Amino acid sequence: MATQEKYNEPFPSRLRKLLDDRGITITALSKELKISRQAVSQYTDGSAQPNIEKLRAIASFFDVSADYLVGLSDYEKKSTAELTAANMGIMDEAAQQLADDKINYAGVSGAVLSMLVSSPQFSDFASAVSDYIGAVDRAKKWSKTVSSIYEERKNVRVKRFLLTESLFDVLEDYIKLPDFSALELKARMLEKRQREAKEDAICKEENK
Repeated sequence: MATQEKYNEPFPSRLRKLLDDRGITITALSKELKISRQAVSQYTDGSAQPNIEKLRAIASFFDVSADYLVGLSDYEKKSTAELTAANMGIMDEAAQQLADDKINYAGVSGAVLSMLVSSPQFSDFASAVSDYIGAVDRAKKWSKTVSSIYEERKNVRVKRFLLTESLFDVLEDYIKLPDFSALELKARMLEKRQREAKEDAICKEENK
């Protein structure tokens, strides 16, 4: 196997990621494993593989599963990989929908859901969803006079606005909007240079 192929194998790739994500140096890991720094360096570039004992030690040190390290699972922790719909408190239909999505659409919905749930703002978003649903249900049950209809409609609109705001709070943890003012300035400068270059070319042509 070529050097680059070894480097991109699951084990060295995931070991490098764990080291980077957790801010752990090769030296620190080598001391933990009681092996040389060079040996760990070879693990990270794929030129050497740990034996079963060292693999278990690495998995234990990072608190991940050995299956994850060698690429047999995409879940770091065994407990996570074995979670059921009941453990996560979601309906059978929702679990089936996510399973179907993974097969038919490469897990797009699951990826978005994972992004939402892992956001520090997710609890606020979930609460806003619950408030909006409650406001809609209340409006259906209690809108019996013109004044109550007006009040319930206003309440639903407020809850919908808060829901939208909370959703964008979650998304902004992952999706940063570009600085459109800066982009516009660059575009204007580029257009100006292109216009000036065109005018210069016309002047040179006329002066020939």
